[in-house]
Amino acid sequence: MKRNLFQLIDLDRTLFDTSKFAKAITDEVNKSEPGLATELDVRFEEAYAREETFFVLRFLRKHLGDEGFMTLVDKVLAAYGREAFKIEGFDERIALADTLTDVRPSYGIFTFGDEADQYLKLSILGLQDAPIYFTESADKSPVIASWKQPDGTYALPDEFGGNVVEQVTFEDDKARAFTQLSEGVTGIWLTSAADAAEHAKSLGAHRLEIVPSLTASTELLKTL
Repeated sequence: MKRNLFQLIDLDRTLFDTSKFAKAITDEVNKSEPGLATELDVRFEEAYAREETFFVLRFLRKHLGDEGFMTLVDKVLAAYGREAFKIEGFDERIALADTLTDVRPSYGIFTFGDEADQYLKLSILGLQDAPIYFTESADKSPVIASWKQPDGTYALPDEFGGNVVEQVTFEDDKARAFTQLSEGVTGIWLTSAADAAEHAKSLGAHRLEIVPSLTASTELLKTL
């Protein structure tokens, strides 16, 4: 792997255990407002059926107000602890980042989602100072492609330090994030789906590795 590289890392389900946090939030809501908890479950199911994202934290913040919402979050964190919402292998992956490249910052959070929600998750993870770039959709490959220069290098946006790098790695849990992934970018799809290898063929990514977990991604990055 070249020393002049930058690492793009997705947030939800890649670094942050979004499903566990959503369940913890819903369980806490159920203690005081069972009807609201039921509504959350319905909205989750409807969004899943449409292959869309239900922004549960945004919904609760609007319903409860900022103060009520943060009281809810504080109760969840008091019950579970912040470590509970780190995806397994989180600490090892973050520790590895600086060892893979001479570029600083060495990595950035590359995410699609409500900004207030994402900043809250980063704070829970202890990554409140990490560079972050918000995409307008879960289709992230076109954004990366827009950074590519005529000589094949990538001019990173100011959010990621503005450096020009020769190579990019990109970890995400969603297949659509890798559609038509550009040359010079190593995609790492975190999935345990049985049909992942077959599905990957249809994405048109120049280079896409498939791993079952963040821990496996960390081990793979050590070998590239």
